[in-house]
Amino acid sequence: MSDPYGPKRDRWGRYLLPDPETGKERAWTRATTLASAIADTHALTKWQLRMAVKGLAMRQDLLALAAAAPIDDKTTLDRVAEDAKQIAGSSAGANAGTALHSFTEAVDRGEDVQIPPPWDADVAAYRRTLDEHGITTHPQWVERITIVPEFGVAGTLDRIVTLPDGRRVIGDVKTGRDLSYSWPEIAIQLALYAHATHMWGGSWEPMPEVDPEEAIVFHIPAGQGRCQLYTVDIAAGWEMAAVAHRVRQWRTRKDIAQPLPASPQERRRQAIERLERQVSADTVLQRRISTAGSVDELVQIWAEADAAGTWTPELTELAAARKRALTSVSASSPTQ
Repeated sequence: MSDPYGPKRDRWGRYLLPDPETGKERAWTRATTLASAIADTHALTKWQLRMAVKGLAMRQDLLALAAAAPIDDKTTLDRVAEDAKQIAGSSAGANAGTALHSFTEAVDRGEDVQIPPPWDADVAAYRRTLDEHGITTHPQWVERITIVPEFGVAGTLDRIVTLPDGRRVIGDVKTGRDLSYSWPEIAIQLALYAHATHMWGGSWEPMPEVDPEEAIVFHIPAGQGRCQLYTVDIAAGWEMAAVAHRVRQWRTRKDIAQPLPASPQERRRQAIERLERQVSADTVLQRRISTAGSVDELVQIWAEADAAGTWTPELTELAAARKRALTSVSASSPTQ
């Protein structure tokens, strides 16, 4: 479900929200993006490749488009690959999960919503699990954008829920079939929400206090009519959030490698070339200074050479001598 306050996003999907300190709009890295900095994507990549291959086998027109496109036509080939994955059904599970997620949000907000099968059984299992464990949801804390200025991160938490012992914790609904490979990222993601400083509601408001040690995941595999609760160690997740932040900073560094300095022979050759260029430039400048017809022309010559970095103390002496000669001629000229 989309955020009710409709924040803007940039072309990378980052939230565009005001900084709570300065009030200036800025882009915030998504919490899921930071969490994915340490992800092992090998299995996901292999699955996506399988879906693309299967989709191409099912659609001859896509196969023809791929064959006709030059290897460097990234736009066409990316589009063909994405269409092939869609044809193979790679988005079907994601769409079902998104729908189920939206249904649970509506229920927790107290909305009257008609839920078609099989998601009605999923939502019933979710509500039953909440009741059995004495967990209370809060309509005002469903799908809220939060920020962690320390890392420049923003993300939308699913829930803040209250446990029977009175603790408020981050609650998160997951609808995928298998979370086995996702727990490290989930722990980071939920830890970021728990350590948020502000919550967006058209303007910033303080983040409610929640348990920084533990969060709850409601695992509702779409279409299976069941809900499993998990506790998540977000204290460990917070430690890794700092690591993930450093990983992202590391990836932006541009000073890791430098060109190898030239050999002594090459440095000598380059020095000779520079000297030759300087001598040539000096000769031209000396000629221009010696034939300058006015002080203004001398100033122009200096400005050009200074901007080019070719002006030298020797040229200063030559220009001063030419200036004296010009002013001397001017002073000795009869008054008209």
